[in-house]
Amino acid sequence: MNMNMQQEQTMPFSRDYSFTSKVFFYFGLAILASVAGTFTGFTYLAPFFLANPTFMWILFAVELGLIFTARLWSAKRPLNYVLFMTFAFVTGLTIVPLLALFMVQYGAGIIIKALLATTFMFAGTATFGWVTKRNLSGLGGFLWISLIGMIIVSIIGIFVPWSSTFEMLFSGFGVILFSAYIMYDIQRVKQFPTMHPMEVALALYLDIFNLFIFILRLMGASRD
Repeated sequence: MNMNMQQEQTMPFSRDYSFTSKVFFYFGLAILASVAGTFTGFTYLAPFFLANPTFMWILFAVELGLIFTARLWSAKRPLNYVLFMTFAFVTGLTIVPLLALFMVQYGAGIIIKALLATTFMFAGTATFGWVTKRNLSGLGGFLWISLIGMIIVSIIGIFVPWSSTFEMLFSGFGVILFSAYIMYDIQRVKQFPTMHPMEVALALYLDIFNLFIFILRLMGASRD
């Protein structure tokens, strides 16, 4: 009887540890694939991107398609590994024009500063999301509505250019939003959700990827 009680006490911890380790394993793979995509884009495809800007829209469509179908393929091995790595690699490719633009305007230093700021902010917000006793699940609706609002404003911004002041406000809100998303998603990892670990890793990857973009944009807008 004591042995059974001990097994019941250790098994939940074991399952939770296994889930968490898988999430961060997939998250690490996504970061590596994204770095590989960025390196490939800078080294081999930058002239092609400049000559064929419409190709970027194809890559964006591939990204969106993989995001919205993630629940269908995330548990199907080995397809999930192929599509997951493909998504992260393509994401690394799509950021190349933005990085090139900022390097031309502000120098490579701004990229390094944005990476450092992203690393520290991710570490801080992830730690808070992990150790806090407060239930952050109630933030889900607000975060989703805020994200939809930012997407709508971004689409409007394609046709109606805005000032550097508005860019600072918009980017600052993006930094706050995705910092909150990191806390929210990290707590979901801790609570051992029913989602597949690859789905949670994908969410965390998107959080840190977008956090980096908005930190970079905020730094650029502040210099302007």
